[in-house]
Amino acid sequence: MSEYEQNHVEQNTAPAPAPETPNQNLPDSQIKVEKLPSKGLSYPEGVEIHYQPYTFGEVKAFSQSKGKMSAAHSMDRVLKGIHVAGMDKTELTFFDFLYISLLRRLSTMNAIEFKLGVGCPACGSAVTHTFSWEGLVFEDIPAPKLPIIVSLCGKTDVRFKPLTVGQYQELSRRQLDDDSVAIAAIQSSLPFDEAMQLFADAVGDDAALLDEIDRLLYHDLKPAAVACGNCEHKFSAALDDEASLISPFRKSNSASGARIRFGD
Repeated sequence: MSEYEQNHVEQNTAPAPAPETPNQNLPDSQIKVEKLPSKGLSYPEGVEIHYQPYTFGEVKAFSQSKGKMSAAHSMDRVLKGIHVAGMDKTELTFFDFLYISLLRRLSTMNAIEFKLGVGCPACGSAVTHTFSWEGLVFEDIPAPKLPIIVSLCGKTDVRFKPLTVGQYQELSRRQLDDDSVAIAAIQSSLPFDEAMQLFADAVGDDAALLDEIDRLLYHDLKPAAVACGNCEHKFSAALDDEASLISPFRKSNSASGARIRFGD
């Protein structure tokens, strides 16, 4: 048995989790995810992913936290509205999770067009970018198959898969979620501490290989092309920014007034 198989045998032989039992008090509003930035390359065959809009209570809970909710707690709340059959939801790739998080937000707003507020990096002016569902374009994962298998840093057949939600949560607990070396280490089949040391000291061809692996595993939504109305500077803005997607938010004011009545 290979080192990779030894490190992952318990995970790979565990039975697939049963589908979650839906909350019987909620309407059946689950929406199936048909396409993903990862193309599902790292998921078992037959996995199905659904999400549902945020409930009134969830929106209030996010809003009332006033930014005091931790990133880990926010992620847990987002995950409650994501339902996965065929694997544990923490095995979603992190970028797929961000994309589905965006879908949850947009479906909650119940609108055809959406507005993204960003600051111009050139002059600092507030810029509003309007986009629609059709404006969501993937930057698909470049790797044709997974895992990526390489020999580097004196180790043979080191396997790499995309960062998962569970791995991101583990890095967050260690306060290493912004550490590119730690991200590469946890994505590898090597023991984490050993990989951290090896990758941190990598030079030459090994360093170049790690950069190439990072490129091959990257997948996300393509950023929007935005033009500043003040200085005409053109720049790119992420539609699924991590910080905004797992932090508190307020629901759009686009609810239809046709369903509101006053008096008898």
